Parts: sequence; C-alpha cells; structure tokens
Amino acid sequence: MPRGLTRRGALAAAGAAALGSLAGCSGRGSERRFWDDPPSLDVDAVPREFDDSVPARPRIVPVGLEPEVAAAFADRVDRLLSPIPDPLTAERLPHGGFRGRIEAERAAAREALPGPDEPLVPLEAVKRYSTARDHAASAVGTWAGVTVEGDPGAVAPDVGAVRQRASETLDALPGPAADPLAGAAVYGPIERWYDEALRRTLVGSGSPADEANPIRAGEAVGDVERVQSYVEAGRYLGDRYAASLADPQPVAEPIRREMDRLGSAVGDRLRELHGEGVEDLRENPGPEAFVDERAVARDAPSADLLSSAVYRSFDGLWFDLVAIGDYEPDHPATGLTRTALVQTRLRAVDAVAARVEAGDTMFPDDAAAIGAARGAAVESAAALAESENPLARWLATQFLPLFAEQDDALAADERSALSAATAYAEYRWIEIVADEAGAVAESVATAIDS
Repeated sequence: MPRGLTRRGALAAAGAAALGSLAGCSGRGSERRFWDDPPSLDVDAVPREFDDSVPARPRIVPVGLEPEVAAAFADRVDRLLSPIPDPLTAERLPHGGFRGRIEAERAAAREALPGPDEPLVPLEAVKRYSTARDHAASAVGTWAGVTVEGDPGAVAPDVGAVRQRASETLDALPGPAADPLAGAAVYGPIERWYDEALRRTLVGSGSPADEANPIRAGEAVGDVERVQSYVEAGRYLGDRYAASLADPQPVAEPIRREMDRLGSAVGDRLRELHGEGVEDLRENPGPEAFVDERAVARDAPSADLLSSAVYRSFDGLWFDLVAIGDYEPDHPATGLTRTALVQTRLRAVDAVAARVEAGDTMFPDDAAAIGAARGAAVESAAALAESENPLARWLATQFLPLFAEQDDALAADERSALSAATAYAEYRWIEIVADEAGAVAESVATAIDS
C-alpha cells in the first residue's frame, strides 16, 4: 500500500490532534517539544563567515547583451528620469508623500542599473535593466500625475500594444535551439516573462491615465514599462541565440513530449500523497502525508524543515505552468522547467521525510557541523551550477538564492541556538535539493535521448 494511503488511514484513526502535532500546530499538550530541552550548542563558536563562497549564478543563455544594447537599456532609464527636477525640493513639490515616493523610485532605478564591471549573466542583466526601467517609469509616472501639465498615459507605452507584442512573442516560442534541453533552459525563462505579464501584470490593465491616485498611476506606468523591457530583451536574446546556432533544431514537440511524461510522473506521486477523494492535485496535503511515523520530538529542526519544504513545494502551484492532472501548459519550455522543479522539490521532501522517520533532528552536533553542512551544500550547488546539462544549470538558479538568508542570519549580531539550528537544517536542504535536481535533470536528458 502506498505510504500516503497508509498514513491517511492512520490519521483517520488518530484524529485531528495528531494531524496538528506534526505540522507544529496545536496538538496533545503532553507531547514532548524539542525546544523544551534542546541539546547544548556553543553559539558563539559558530562561524559568522565562511571560506567557501556561494557558486555564481550559472549562464543559461549562451549569448549576451551587446554593449550598444546594454547602453540603450541604460539610456532609457536616464531619458525616463529626465523630466523630474533633481534635486526635487519641497518648493517644487510641497506634498511630502508624493515627493518621497518619486525620490525613492528614482533612487531605486539608479541602484538597479548594472555597474560596468558587474559579472551578470544575460538573464540577470535583463532583470536588472527591466527593474530599473520599472522604477524609473514609476517615478516619472507619479511626477506626471502631480503636475498640471503632466499625463501619466503619455509616459508609458500603450498597454494594448505592449500586451499584443508580448502575446505574439510568446506564441512564437520556443524557437530553434541546439537541442531540446538547451531550448527548454533558454526559452523557459523568456516564456515565463510574457506569461506572467499577460496573466498577472497586465491582466485587465487600462491606461495609467485612468488612475486618479498619482502613486497608483506611477505604479501602472512602471508595470507597462517593465513588460515592454522584457519584450524587447526577450526578442533580442531569442533572435541572437537562434542566429548563433550552427545546426538549429525545432524543439517544441520533443520538449512538450517530455513535459507530458514528467507531468505524468509528478501526478502519480501527488495521487499517492493525497489518496482518494482529492479535488485537485495542487492542494497541499500537509507534511503528514510524507511520513508513516513521526520519530522526532515536536518542533525539532528537521520536522520544521519538513513543514517548510512541503509549503515551498506547493506554494504557487495553483497558478504555475505545471503539467499535472488534466492541465497541459500552452508553453512547453516553461511547462517542462517548472514541472521539473516540482518533481525536484517533491523528491527532496521525500528525502527529508525519510530523515525525520529515522529520528534525525537536524540539530548540529557542534558549531563546526554548521560549517560542514554549508560546505556540503556549496559543493552540491556548485556541481549543479557547473553541470553540462542546461536543465541542471537552470534548476541551480532556483536554489542558489537560498544561501543568502541563512548566511545573513549567521552573520547577524544576535544569534541563538534556534537561528543556528535553522541555518544548519536549511543548508542540509540545499544539499538535498541540489542532489535531487541533478538526478531529475539527468533523467530528463535520458528520456529525451531515448
């Protein structure tokens, strides 16, 4: 009998109180809690800095922004900001709230612009330029909204035209690629830019001039400008990548076939976890679905990690382009990459659940264990980021940001056994999920080649 069904039967007999105890919610008052009597840890001995640096964001798109293109993106920011007086004084704009918002958006635009020596991969550079244009347009859109002669609608590109350009570009993807895996990795993020713009950013959008509040008008201008920036950058990178190929191949169909195969495997696992009667596979079954026995004390770092990992795995699944159940995404490159990400997380959650059942509390034996866990996580993440498999490198971009929060927590002035143990557990999660990502990427490559 599948593990999920066995657990569901046990839960039905045990009642709602046992359900809550695993997830860290209200449970039996007599149950032992991990932090009532935790092991000792010399927190002062935990390092604040580490020799092993986090791997750099891997390169997914093999072509970059030509200098003149990057300069044009930066120049657009300068031209957007040019109508705003600098400095913007109280005499020029007495309303402190509007003035503060404009100054903050202008500063954010300048801060987001990449520096001349920043080693950014193409997709990250595009994100920075687009963010800078968003902030700059928000600043000038707000300025236009508070001046008599201003017109926020004249600042932003026409919403309908931007929506149409995004839709047309999305419909043409994925373009030719070196092979299906490369095509999924290159075009997946670009497809996602347009899909998010059409389904979330621009859905139902009207003209920014229709906004009565100048700040809302500025935000609307920024949204349209950001999408326009992504449209320009996506078309440029896609065309330049296709032109660079010695032997371009149409890859849409093999990508879609692999997306469907992977989605079927993910769907089977979700059905095991939910058991019978679930209305939608995207529902979060809770951490209790992943374990038969709970072998660690309530609120142990490993149990908390299991809960947070389950949440991360299902967060946003309702709105993401994942090929599960009866849903087949229209955009296969995005569908394959996002479905691979879900399978990776589910496999990693299973691995954490196995450690919970084995009694692993994920509390560090000593201060040195935290550095060792981080070192192992860095090693696994580096192997993923440096893989020859393009899907593996894309998956690495999803997990590398997880280092920052824990590194910052350990470097903070105030630390505790709880924050140190949390960092230790999260480093172990990064190692686990990076290893699983490599296995998923390899399985996809094998399936495509077979």
